[in-house]
Amino acid sequence: MSMRALERDLTRLADGSLPAELREPLEQLVARSPELQRRLSEQRRAVAAARYVAERERAPLAIRMSRRVLEPPPRSRRRGLMFALAGSLAALASILTLAGGGAPGLTVARAATLATRPALATVGEPAEDSVTLPRLRAAGLTFPYWEDRYGWRATGMRTDSIAGRTLTTVFYRRGAQQIAYTIVSGRPLTSAGGASAITAGDRHIVTWPRGGHTCVLSSQDVSGSEMLDLATWRVAS
Repeated sequence: MSMRALERDLTRLADGSLPAELREPLEQLVARSPELQRRLSEQRRAVAAARYVAERERAPLAIRMSRRVLEPPPRSRRRGLMFALAGSLAALASILTLAGGGAPGLTVARAATLATRPALATVGEPAEDSVTLPRLRAAGLTFPYWEDRYGWRATGMRTDSIAGRTLTTVFYRRGAQQIAYTIVSGRPLTSAGGASAITAGDRHIVTWPRGGHTCVLSSQDVSGSEMLDLATWRVAS
């Protein structure tokens, strides 16, 4: 089994989508390898973080709105409630769009789980004064060179396939900190017009549209506000 196929099947084992006939052989393989046990544990934490987004952010708003419907307020408060409810609906729509709304297939939160996987290839050094990484494109888009400007050095990359889409991830390090930059092929995963930030468990995620596709920054130890600054520094397509 190739490393790429093994990583893919570990992800499917973690999220419960691995076919039954493949599950037992893989579980036996994992049981014999401490390294695979570690990677499976990372995948399960990432899946739990993705589910946490929907459970933590979507349910409270839905519960609050249902209570307001079941318990109508006095007439004097109805006008104000209409505006409050409209605001809650807008916030809920934004959260559902960003998290994927529970729909099958790829979501921003699921794309961000790639940050927990190891790099599978190296990244070349750019020419002097370059603002992009050399010979590296995903969905026709380049990746930024951030080392001279921000101190973030590209250390490796990987390519994955999820729900029929190609996801290319470049890992950047600055000291002990790491950021994963993922470009998702195909139509945008969200309808948001600008950059948006969420927190899934202990992971910060920033996503924005670029060139008709979706870009995702993800990190455990870099704040969403700092990643929003990086997201606004656009490179040429």
